Amino acid sequence: MRVPVPVLWRLSAGIFALVFLLMAVFPVLADTGTYGISDYIVTLEPQSSGQVRITCEQKWNVLSGHIPWVTVGLPNNHFSVESFSGAASKVAAANSGGFSGVRVDLDKDYLPGQTFDIKFTVLQGNLLERLTSDKKWRIDYTPGWYDRAAIDHLQINLVSPVDYQSYTPVSPMPASVNNNVITWERFKLAPGGQFNVTVESTDGSFLSAAVSSGPSQSKGLGKTFYIIVAIIIVVGFLIFWGIRKNRQARDAAMKKRVVTIEEEMAEDVKKREEIEKGFEKYVEKKKIQPDEQGRYYDRGYGDYITPAIWAAIIASQYNRPQTPYAGTGYRPGCVVSCACVSCACACACACAGGGAAGCSRKSLHECRTCSVLRGKVSEKDIYGTT
Repeated sequence: MRVPVPVLWRLSAGIFALVFLLMAVFPVLADTGTYGISDYIVTLEPQSSGQVRITCEQKWNVLSGHIPWVTVGLPNNHFSVESFSGAASKVAAANSGGFSGVRVDLDKDYLPGQTFDIKFTVLQGNLLERLTSDKKWRIDYTPGWYDRAAIDHLQINLVSPVDYQSYTPVSPMPASVNNNVITWERFKLAPGGQFNVTVESTDGSFLSAAVSSGPSQSKGLGKTFYIIVAIIIVVGFLIFWGIRKNRQARDAAMKKRVVTIEEEMAEDVKKREEIEKGFEKYVEKKKIQPDEQGRYYDRGYGDYITPAIWAAIIASQYNRPQTPYAGTGYRPGCVVSCACVSCACACACACAGGGAAGCSRKSLHECRTCSVLRGKVSEKDIYGTT
């Protein structure tokens, strides 16, 4: 099935609008330079609510380009920013696609050879997992990593709310345990390198009894999902509305042409005879038989046709890229170069001469359909027959 050009245009506009709206919802994040991280420290503090306070400290080195902002990955998008300092001028959620984390806007655009420190704290949900049946709680955590940056030193601190002896197991073994602070360290992580720690504790006395938390609970559908659905519905409605309005406009224009031709046939006997004769030849060629009421149903048109409707259909072909009915004698080349807006048909380029769109010379070209209706051309010119 061929889709009319106006419909394609509206579909393209709808797709463009959808892409534009999605870009507005999901900020585009792309590197503006190359960089390295000399120090990366993350501190985890489990709360009685089941949330975990995460404090992230980083020291960046700019190697090339310029760095006006950075991103830092977090376990999921269930977090709220509490504070920030250092070179950070703004810290906000930047959850998009498969990325969960924050975008940190810096106090200036940092250039090669310069360094900057950032620090921020978020209150993170769905990280601490309560294993009710085993009477345990667990944290399985991987700090955000960078595919294009090496990390000289990565340190994870867990400020434990319970005694270290209650942890079984702890993976990997910590570098140190100082009172209630458990520390892991890694050095010289290559670009894309990740470091994961997992702890389980049998002491959940610090957790509020009424609060369930962690990945084991149902997270449901996030707000972003509903925003995307709403955008798709709105854009789909706009596309549907555009197609419907276009169809209504085409139907109204067709009805107007049919009425005009019927009036001209009533006033001009010769024109009526020529149109009726052309119509008879058309139905004979298409082998269209009248029904019991004497009406002609054209499957190609999708409805009953009359001599006036037939003439209106032929006249409308100048607004289409090719002629659906064979044997009419109309050339697709005329469609590209000329657009006949009335029976005066003053075209910018000579269709018969094969002029392309944008040609410089002008000439007048008489529309063949208009000529048929006026009786200015023979049937041979129109049908290619004698």
